[in-house]
Amino acid sequence: MVNKKYDHQPVEEFVFEDWLRDGFNGFRQKVEGCMPGEAKPFDTTEFREHMRNARKEQLLAVRSLLDSAIDWLGKGSNPGSKA
Repeated sequence: MVNKKYDHQPVEEFVFEDWLRDGFNGFRQKVEGCMPGEAKPFDTTEFREHMRNARKEQLLAVRSLLDSAIDWLGKGSNPGSKA
């Protein structure tokens, strides 16, 4: 027996990658202020400079962490001592 309450078709399958792609494309169109096909440059000189500086800051942070770890290892290890 068919339930008359639910006579609609099943909802189409949710695909996360498609949903994410659609959202990103909509975001780009909104930010660029143009219709599809009317591409304006999305990455400006300021954007590229900011991204480069951010990468540099990340590398400096990692270097600081490594320097601290090397100093810590140097203080804790004595030649001839057993672990």
